Amino acid sequence: MFTTHGGSDAPETAETEAAEALVTVVIPTYNRAKFIARGIESVLKQTMPRWKLLIVDDGSKDKTEKVVRRYLHDPRIRYVKLRKNRGVCYTLNHALSLVDTPYFSQLDADDWYENDTLEHCLRKMEKGGRKLAIVYGNDKVWKAKRGGKLKYLGKKKKRQIRGKYDFITFHSMIYPRFYRTEALRKVGGWSTRVPQGGRFAEDRQILLKLAGRYRFKAVRKAIYNRLNHSSNNSRIENRDKYAKVTRYLYKKALKRWGDKYRPVFIWKRGRLKVGRLVRKR
Repeated sequence: MFTTHGGSDAPETAETEAAEALVTVVIPTYNRAKFIARGIESVLKQTMPRWKLLIVDDGSKDKTEKVVRRYLHDPRIRYVKLRKNRGVCYTLNHALSLVDTPYFSQLDADDWYENDTLEHCLRKMEKGGRKLAIVYGNDKVWKAKRGGKLKYLGKKKKRQIRGKYDFITFHSMIYPRFYRTEALRKVGGWSTRVPQGGRFAEDRQILLKLAGRYRFKAVRKAIYNRLNHSSNNSRIENRDKYAKVTRYLYKKALKRWGDKYRPVFIWKRGRLKVGRLVRKR
């Protein structure tokens, strides 16, 4: 189990917390210099102190490295920069090869945690047993305005996902994605041998892999902050790329699970989703 406190600036305390860390927060990033500090600060403010932060930079061309280096005096924080841009699935697999804690929590570089995010996720995960692979919660949605100001758009409530077929027709993405590291490794991590080379829908890909073998559990509280801005990967001009990947991932998952159903695809808010499943004869 874990204890909580408000944090400490003492280097020896941070070193002890790193040595005893239970979770590694992984920030995969590419050209997010103007956003990433908020996410790093949110990890530093966690009420659960036994964490590490691993930032894996997928070959950024902006000032990401300069921003991150301001935080590297903290022994819990590590920065790794890849020589060239390889895509988010490659980046997350590289991170997975470096993680040495029981839990792996992904934080997108333009988003941030609530102060008690890791505390809630860890408590739920430790009560859930080895077949629980992912904890998630509700999220708050924000929009980036001119001058760096944020506009609050509201809260997205996420229901409990009940099994692999339920997840197929679960249209929203879940945040945060707090994983059991062992489960990620058992399903082989993220694949780059998919349409678009693993640059899109990495979240849906890994969740479909996990859904076939493990359980998901929801925290009934808003524990994640998600930022909408003009350079989100999910912006409208990428929808056809997402659609191609989505079609592939769903069909492959259903075949892997026994090929009992065929998906009926629909477009919803500019994204391809599975509207329903039809049992095959």
